[in-house]
Amino acid sequence: MRRDTTSLIALLLAAVAVAGCGSAAGADKAGGGSVAHGPVMLTLANSSGALSDVPPVEYFVNRVEQLSGGRLVIRVLGSAGPAAPTREATIVRDVAARRFDLAWVGSRVFDKLGVGAFRALSAPMLIDTYPLERAVLASPIPARMLAAVRPLGLTPIGLFGEDLRVPIGVTRPILGPADWRGIHFGTWPSGAQEQAIRALGATPVEDGGVNRNVDILGGRVAGFELDVRRLYTDVGVTIAPYITVNVHLWPLFDVLIANPGVLASLTSRERTWLREAASDAQRISVTLAQVNTARFLNDACRLGARFRTATNAQLAALRRAFAPVYTELGKEPETSANLREIEQLRRATQPGRSPAIPTHCRLSP
Repeated sequence: MRRDTTSLIALLLAAVAVAGCGSAAGADKAGGGSVAHGPVMLTLANSSGALSDVPPVEYFVNRVEQLSGGRLVIRVLGSAGPAAPTREATIVRDVAARRFDLAWVGSRVFDKLGVGAFRALSAPMLIDTYPLERAVLASPIPARMLAAVRPLGLTPIGLFGEDLRVPIGVTRPILGPADWRGIHFGTWPSGAQEQAIRALGATPVEDGGVNRNVDILGGRVAGFELDVRRLYTDVGVTIAPYITVNVHLWPLFDVLIANPGVLASLTSRERTWLREAASDAQRISVTLAQVNTARFLNDACRLGARFRTATNAQLAALRRAFAPVYTELGKEPETSANLREIEQLRRATQPGRSPAIPTHCRLSP
């Protein structure tokens, strides 16, 4: 964090010039009034190629500047090092060490860092609609989860919901358990998600970022979890065209974190701007993720994506295969309570309308 002193220096030079001229008016003003400062600048670590890849975080950054009238500005920086799957864990440590003031990382990574509070968000096929995702974010669940990051030397700011992740196949659709058995499947580091992949008889491969494309082209993975938007913008439909549209494995959730020392150095007003912007972003995050869903579906279709729908029997078989994962997750009291609460929200929430898939891009069963 830095406070811009450009305006202060300019005013001091002007004051010296006036004093040198012996101005009576200048003498009358000496010691009176206040000196205006430039904006407070905070750094935010971003592990994506561009902030536009993460709509809720982009909204947060812009909202902070809007609320503060430009008096608090967030400078977005790429994190150091290669775009490896381990980058999210590195970013968490960098914020704790004050190398960055703020950052966002996927909630999935925290169980790799000894924090299991977010594991229910990665429970397979539990949060499987956008209305349910909104309901979870509007519930008391996020506040409880976010509090758990404090022992890592972090202050939580917000939890943002993003796109639902589905299985993407490289050479064929990945539908029921038979399609998963024996394959290598790409994912980001996450204990809960890796456990779900193993439950289907597949081998998880940590291949997020540019590593994913290398693994796809090298034949090292048969599929991976992703959303259609990022498939289109980051990976490329031509190298992995098979999308299973109704197997919603889990959503991506962004956790916004800050260095507590940096927050303590801000004024209460500046902290209020940050928290208000984060609250606004959390509330609107799922809608932001959905804004261009139809466009990306159509664009992916135009470039050769082929969509397949798992049958009811295949969906039921997947849920049966995931049963041991839920048993394991339920051994943690906090996760068990979150799972029960999310399941209650699931029963009370209408699923909403599924996006329209262009007919000519649908594969027949």
